Amino acid sequence: MATVEKIDKDIIRTKEKITELQKKLRALEAQRKEAESLEVVNLVRAVKMDNATLTVFLKAYAKGDIELPEEYKAELEAKNGTANAETEDGADEE
Repeated sequence: MATVEKIDKDIIRTKEKITELQKKLRALEAQRKEAESLEVVNLVRAVKMDNATLTVFLKAYAKGDIELPEEYKAELEAKNGTANAETEDGADEE
């Protein structure tokens, strides 16, 4: 009977750890979202466009009226390729 009690205690401890890790994961996801938002805000500020101009520009880009120059497409693909490789390797996974 001691074995069943030991297993029950291990189950309880494991469930507690899972709960703690889920809380930590949610906090890390919130931190990541905040960091991404700050990065976007800083990029927008660096461009020095007013709200109206930025809105029109983004709408035009979303519709396909504006395309990235080839050099920027290559830069974007390189960055996305690096990010995808890190995720596939498990280096970026939480």
